[in-house]
Amino acid sequence: MEAFLENLSTNVCALRKTRGLTQDQLAKMAKVPRTTLAYVESGEGNPSLKLVVQIAQALRVRTEELLTSPRPACLLVKGDDLEAHYRLKKMVKIETLLPDPIPGLQFERLKLEPKTTLIGIPHSSGTKEYFTCTKGRIEVRVGGENFTLTEGDVISFPGSLRHSYRNMLDQKSQGINIVCYPLGG
Repeated sequence: MEAFLENLSTNVCALRKTRGLTQDQLAKMAKVPRTTLAYVESGEGNPSLKLVVQIAQALRVRTEELLTSPRPACLLVKGDDLEAHYRLKKMVKIETLLPDPIPGLQFERLKLEPKTTLIGIPHSSGTKEYFTCTKGRIEVRVGGENFTLTEGDVISFPGSLRHSYRNMLDQKSQGINIVCYPLGG
């Protein structure tokens, strides 16, 4: 319970200050007495779930953002420390480029060994996918149509279609893949 109160205190205070609000202004927006907000920011008291929701709504954040451990403003993750997994007997390395997950968003770097093809997994209807080639030459096949991308080229397509990525070279190629899932779906 102490950690919960400390997180709530730190996050409410930081968000209020970031938005340039006084305690009195935020209290009015949340429809709570200023003294109640002062207790929350001091880490004292026993706030109800209703109070936490009111403050979150006033700050226009999800309640989880008020309750989770505060994160540093900047987070550096070295390339060797990125979360990664392999497919096709280590012929494709997929690195996660979002150290802090964002709901509805997938952001990855694909590294393909020479002449390797990665079959994509079709996503739900309404999903949008973006791919940019950052090194080499990659053929992206979407819904039966082929597109050849070289360094700097970008393709966007409905993620619900069948798709694949093929390294066309005798050396490694790589690209960045972003998948945006429909919100609320």
